[in-house]
Amino acid sequence: IPTNDILPHVGWNSLEPKSKNKILKDISDNTDFYFTHSYYFKLTNSSNEVASTNYGIGFPSIINKENIYGVQFHPEKSQIAGEKLIENFLNLKRWKKKDLFLLF
Repeated sequence: IPTNDILPHVGWNSLEPKSKNKILKDISDNTDFYFTHSYYFKLTNSSNEVASTNYGIGFPSIINKENIYGVQFHPEKSQIAGEKLIENFLNLKRWKKKDLFLLF
């Protein structure tokens, strides 16, 4: 991450929704999730960005294309909000064995 902030980025930070997506159902804007990383994903198609986060620079924190989702944070360490996000993923109507949930 090209930033003057301390790396790795460890701790709580908020998500800013960029598009409406069922993965964020019943999760308020700017809800905090737990991050631990020193890199970010360069998105080539902004239409796949579901939410972003700012840590010195803005970066995509949730992406989605068809049946593939990726998150930059740790939902399993993000308490109630993380549990809700995982629940939303599991409740997607198009859920099939081939669907992926990636932590990057």
